[in-house]
Amino acid sequence: MELLDRYLQAVKFWLPKAQQKDIIAELGDDIRSQIEDKESALGRPINEDELVALLQQTGHPMRVAARYQPQPSLIGPALFPLYRFVFKMVSLFYLLPWLLVWIGMMVFMPAYHAAHSVGSVISEFWTLAFSLLGMITLAFALLDRFQSKLSWLQKWDPRKLPAVPKPKDKDRVPRVESVFELVFNFSFLLGWLAVPQLARQIFAGAGNVLAPAPALHAWYWPVLVPVVISMAQQLTNLFRPQWTWLRPVARMVSTAIILWIVESVVKIYPLFIIVAKGGKDAARLANLESFVNQSSWWSLYVFAVSLCVALVVYTFQCVQLVRRSKEGPRNGSAIVASQLL
Repeated sequence: MELLDRYLQAVKFWLPKAQQKDIIAELGDDIRSQIEDKESALGRPINEDELVALLQQTGHPMRVAARYQPQPSLIGPALFPLYRFVFKMVSLFYLLPWLLVWIGMMVFMPAYHAAHSVGSVISEFWTLAFSLLGMITLAFALLDRFQSKLSWLQKWDPRKLPAVPKPKDKDRVPRVESVFELVFNFSFLLGWLAVPQLARQIFAGAGNVLAPAPALHAWYWPVLVPVVISMAQQLTNLFRPQWTWLRPVARMVSTAIILWIVESVVKIYPLFIIVAKGGKDAARLANLESFVNQSSWWSLYVFAVSLCVALVVYTFQCVQLVRRSKEGPRNGSAIVASQLL
């Protein structure tokens, strides 16, 4: 029954991961027993409306999951799973990026490092974290006191629960993805090899006013190292798709190398220099040089921050891979939280 599967999936999302499998099996057996009893009493299979009524009687997925949650004193079990979800999202997608940006500014911006001590910035971070997470906790504590008036926990329709996603083969890397990524990286490789010729044409078109800093030339070939690593992984998974561990490991290594290259390039200043200095256009050329270098520097800085986030994600995937190899496979699927409310 698709509706029952969707209901069990919604309950599973709010359960502790270590207990999901056992609890869902027990709950599913209990609901199916109720369905069989009702069908025996009616002498026919139950229809959708009768199944909806039975599920509504069982309870909203969040409230059913709350029965298996630890009993916190400040926030009740009905709202605790949602509170924990919001807490994690704010920490991962707001506080963590804030911390990574601050680390990048301390490493890559000597002026900022000189104007701000490590202690003052850490104090500012903790103030922000405690204030933000404290307000979230207070809001959920108030919601818990007035949850009886929350209509979405009282009136809900099982028909609006998200559909159960089709199972994916997690033991293989899709060959289509490997081919697509391989073509993309090969195109980048060809484009990067053409960069010197393109740069000469661009700077010649600008009247040879600007030129790359000589220190940048040393980083031209190292850029291709992570590309070659990625292509080797994609080519390997094309013929060995069952080696699923290879992709997150290769992405983590290549991202770390790219981050190291970007960090090294950011320390080069200026990135572009004026070829012909002096003359009546000296002030205009100096402004041009400053604008181009500042724009390039900030672009690299934003790119470095995004690489830090990506490196955290890929490292987490590798850690999960190691854990799964020790604990065995675990079934699960991502659910959009807004669809569960």
